Amino acid sequence: MKKKNLKESAIRYEINLNLDKVIEVLGRLNFINTSEVWFESLAYDWIDNEPPEEDLDRVLKELGY
Repeated sequence: MKKKNLKESAIRYEINLNLDKVIEVLGRLNFINTSEVWFESLAYDWIDNEPPEEDLDRVLKELGY
């Protein structure tokens, strides 16, 4: 069973509640190429690809954590 990652859980929570802000942050940090369509899947794809801890930290910092 996979160990729960609190950082990943926090980002998933933010995707659910503040999708626009998460997309803005991911685009600004060049983690995704922003698009007019499928923007929700871009965020989920990024987190599902298991980014390094440093990237999770950068996103959370930009989100105010």
